[in-house]
Amino acid sequence: MIASSGALVLTLAACGGDSPEVVDPGTPTQDVSTDDGSSTETDTTGDAADATTDDAGDDSGTETETDSGEQAAGTPISPDEFITLLKSPGMENMTSFTLDMNMGMDGQSMIMKGAADLSDGTAMDIQMEVPGAGNIHMILIDGDAFMSMPGVTEDGQFIQMPLEEFMGADAEEFTDQVDITSQWDDWEAGAQEVTFVGVEDVDGEQLNHYELLLDTSKVESEDMAGMPGELTYDVWLDDQNFMRQVIFELEGVEAVMKMDNWGEPVDIAAPDAANIMQMPGMPTGR
Repeated sequence: MIASSGALVLTLAACGGDSPEVVDPGTPTQDVSTDDGSSTETDTTGDAADATTDDAGDDSGTETETDSGEQAAGTPISPDEFITLLKSPGMENMTSFTLDMNMGMDGQSMIMKGAADLSDGTAMDIQMEVPGAGNIHMILIDGDAFMSMPGVTEDGQFIQMPLEEFMGADAEEFTDQVDITSQWDDWEAGAQEVTFVGVEDVDGEQLNHYELLLDTSKVESEDMAGMPGELTYDVWLDDQNFMRQVIFELEGVEAVMKMDNWGEPVDIAAPDAANIMQMPGMPTGR
């Protein structure tokens, strides 16, 4: 059950993290409007008066597009443009990242924090807080899982086994979905609408908020088996178009996933041999 909980967390995280935009909104529309307003107030020439009149006569100018042609709040964009925007930082810069996820269900929260490095295989170091199970530490390197669990291992000790032994049939799906860019094809195939919601403050940063409505019937993927007909993903990108936050709800479970430190080195290492327990009846690492 503990293994299934861990797989569910990362599976949901991956579902919520595959995607988003086109033209970087950059400076918020309201900021541009403020700048334009101040310039006309200080200019006393006839041209300035004309400019003020033009601005006042066209209210849509500040609601749909900035003076520089950037996207404004409420602007729809095409799914293709959205995927292009997501890929614009360069896939080579998205092989490592840190993550922080919170899944809320029935008044309880499952929390996951850690780092992943997909540059050479799949390596992860994840700390999970699972209701009813306590704090779980999982390290995945070269196909082997190292787990530290209350009631199963001693403090600071790990058990080791191949991931496929630990998670069974979910192992391959688990490793595929750790790469949160792996489902962008699904988003591109099934996206009905993508809307730039606006620039918002998230943890003290100004991030660009997008909303994606997904038609799951148009996605030819086993990941969508049993999913509702439509799913809505809220996605926030930074000024370099790195995905920084994804929020979605599925069957009453709200998942909030935050990502950071894209492309930066992460330190993921197997536990010392002295900290690996040998447990009777349990499969061991290779």
